[in-house]
Amino acid sequence: MAENILTKVRIKSIAFADPITSAAGLATATWAPQPLTLRDDELSIVEDDPDEKEVFSNENDTAEDFDITGKGLSAKGSFIKSTRAELVDLVGGATAVTGDDIKFHRSARKLLLHKAIKFTLRDDSEIIVPNAKGYVNTSIGMGVDGVQKNPFKFRCLQASPTWDCDLVW
Repeated sequence: MAENILTKVRIKSIAFADPITSAAGLATATWAPQPLTLRDDELSIVEDDPDEKEVFSNENDTAEDFDITGKGLSAKGSFIKSTRAELVDLVGGATAVTGDDIKFHRSARKLLLHKAIKFTLRDDSEIIVPNAKGYVNTSIGMGVDGVQKNPFKFRCLQASPTWDCDLVW
């Protein structure tokens, strides 16, 4: 079994910026705070098992060598208690005003978000994903205190061809 990165951290805040393509861009990025609270304030960053490919020669029945190809990292968590206007930016759709009520009109289409993400941890340290693509889902529980939950999953991508980085911690 390959060694994987598996990190669960407690989050203080999240901010989005345009994708960052260089180490110098970390200091100059303009971060937009996301006023949403993560469910249980927890974020999981996981790496999938890499693909393994055995290398054979015609003379041998057993492999002589093997190659591995990584599958990358993904960040998973959930936003809760987002406003209807924030939903438009996170999951797509639109808002319409009817009297004093703002109504959210949702489409089944997925909104692909392409962002840099900064997770500020409870000890004020930061995890930055310079280039991430992902989506946010909608899940509305209608119990006694109906809770709206928006689970997200972002894939951490290489920052640029000249900066081989998918996570800064």
